Amino acid sequence: MPFTVITLTNVPYSLRGELTKWMQEIAVGVYVGNFNSRVREQLWQHICDNVQKGEATISYAYRNAIGYTFDSYQTKQEVFELDGLPLIRYPLNKRKDENKEGYGFSKAFQSHMQYKLENKKNNSKSNQNDFIPSYILIDLETTGLDEKKNQIIEIGALKVKGDCTEEFHRLLHLDENLPDFITELTGITTQMLDADGCDRKKSIEDFACFIEDMPLVGYNIRFDIKFLEQEFYRLGLDWKNKKCIDVLSLVKREKMFLENYKLSNILVSYGIDTVVQHRAFDDVMLLAQLLPKLNGFEAEIRRKG
Repeated sequence: MPFTVITLTNVPYSLRGELTKWMQEIAVGVYVGNFNSRVREQLWQHICDNVQKGEATISYAYRNAIGYTFDSYQTKQEVFELDGLPLIRYPLNKRKDENKEGYGFSKAFQSHMQYKLENKKNNSKSNQNDFIPSYILIDLETTGLDEKKNQIIEIGALKVKGDCTEEFHRLLHLDENLPDFITELTGITTQMLDADGCDRKKSIEDFACFIEDMPLVGYNIRFDIKFLEQEFYRLGLDWKNKKCIDVLSLVKREKMFLENYKLSNILVSYGIDTVVQHRAFDDVMLLAQLLPKLNGFEAEIRRKG
């Protein structure tokens, strides 16, 4: 929940008293608190409705280039946005020969900022045209949830480089019987692993070559990474820190009020009505359908690509 600061000047005492129900007054007219965006919006609207002749400002953490944003109500300074960033400007005093207020930006400064803005837009368009999204979608099936006690039994991955894709799918040999609940969940049996399971070390080595140094993308990917790190360690292989993107985290940013964040529920919320098979490569292909619907994915892959 974002940290929020509100300042009040010349407002009714009743409003200040109401605000202390939600925030702490750490100095005269300065309030701090920590609550979700819905509460913040309703609280700010209540303040604006009851500030009367007073003034109010609000500042809170926000996902932009500077990490925060702000707003004001009935203050002398005005909030405006430039190139995606919130800025403050102060009106100049009226001149004798003018009837309108001006703002404290010289023509030279305005020309300079316009040049920077146009230049940035042009560079952005150029970068967008040159950018080729490259990443690896991954999913694992395992014998349990503890990476130190359990093992990987299936690896599924899809390499994406622009419009080109390459698949990786392996069942891994297991020296013990597969737990019944894993068979019920995935449909994978001990007999399947005995017949089709590949050599564990060779499969992991091949997977390491397949993923190269590309960002890894997965649903709750921390789970998969912990198992891969442990598997590399067991086999005496070198695991290099990988750039990772967690699809679950991106979904939680966009859909804050889902009943739960099971993959099946998330897919339905994005209009993908299908059954989650709990098989590594099948689930990877479901994620491939989901990614184009995530607003934050392209920006994230540009940042980590």
